[in-house]
Amino acid sequence: MATQKQEMAGVSPAGALWEGARQQNALPIRIIAHFDGHGVATAAARARTLGLSVENIMVKFPDTGPEKFADFVETFWSSLIGRRVEIIDIPVNLKNPARHIEVLERLGQNAEVHVYDHHETDLQYFATLRYARVAYFNSGVAMAKALAVADELRLAYIGVVADRDASLTQELTQQEIERELVPYANTLDVLVRQDVQTTTRELVAHGIEYLARASQQVQYPPYRLADSVRVVRRGYNAILTEVDGQQVQQWLWKTLETIAMRHNVDYVIAITSALDRQTNQLVPIVAVIRYWLSQRPTPRRIVENIIAGRMVIGHPDAFSVRAMDVDDAKRIAEQMFQVLDGQTSRVSHLINESHVAEAIRSDYTNIMSRLTQILETMNKMYEEYLELKRRQVELLERATQQQRTRYD
Repeated sequence: MATQKQEMAGVSPAGALWEGARQQNALPIRIIAHFDGHGVATAAARARTLGLSVENIMVKFPDTGPEKFADFVETFWSSLIGRRVEIIDIPVNLKNPARHIEVLERLGQNAEVHVYDHHETDLQYFATLRYARVAYFNSGVAMAKALAVADELRLAYIGVVADRDASLTQELTQQEIERELVPYANTLDVLVRQDVQTTTRELVAHGIEYLARASQQVQYPPYRLADSVRVVRRGYNAILTEVDGQQVQQWLWKTLETIAMRHNVDYVIAITSALDRQTNQLVPIVAVIRYWLSQRPTPRRIVENIIAGRMVIGHPDAFSVRAMDVDDAKRIAEQMFQVLDGQTSRVSHLINESHVAEAIRSDYTNIMSRLTQILETMNKMYEEYLELKRRQVELLERATQQQRTRYD
């Protein structure tokens, strides 16, 4: 168990030993990665770091996702036996975690299995593994730094952005992330939805250069969809909008994110609609997001009293609330806007507290010094004033004395 805890803190000891073994032509490698932007970018960066060809990477929609993973491994079992198998960014199937873990464990008895993961929900299941080694990371950035080096790390960071992991702000500024990496991550988001296997092949062959070329041709739908969103109210920290749910469909959250970025706000509240799978009809909802790089509090906690007793779906930073009708949705949205926009100014989180304290101390010192100078000047002026008054009194007394002498 001590070894497992050590492995979960970062790259496993076995992973470190493997680098030396690889140079001695040890076990051939197979990488199985999640089919989303994060999994694909990380797998490609890993392959380029290790000098692997795309034939060594297994990425397929929906087969290398959590729900199909066990079946995928069973299907390609013979090609995995006796190899080092690296499983990257594939969460445990929460609908059937027992089978997911069982397949990992069985594969671990027939191959050198290394699981690289950062999903907090998986930790409880990893503790039961004996043969499959787990390297658990507390962030996508930590995983990227463990699996890729040099120029390939930048590609892995693009995957982190595709996953909207704000831990990247520990390595890069928000301006660098938004200006340099977000456009590539958005292009990657479109490409993996169109053809994940071709995208993986091109990334392994050309790295970031492929995304640079593709970004000139690929249209990111949320940019266009955000243009059609109607702004109802705009505050300092939040913006209230009306969104055509049927038009945005699968791009709803990324469209709201685009709005947050364009308007430089922390929260976006949207009066919209979503498909009810039971009735197959659109129903009114209120969607709420916090911009992923914002340091503001989680919105769900802030509006808990407003949404109490209602059906809420999603993450605390990106969730939807079912409304009874459109008017009800408008009431909920308005209340949310008032509460979220009333949060402390976002500018306060852009200022370093130690710098503020130092600035205050400096200003206080300057002010006190200036006040001392003013006081000294006023004292001097007052002394001069008293001296002048004394002389005036003397002159007045002399004049009075002379008058008396003349009359006498």
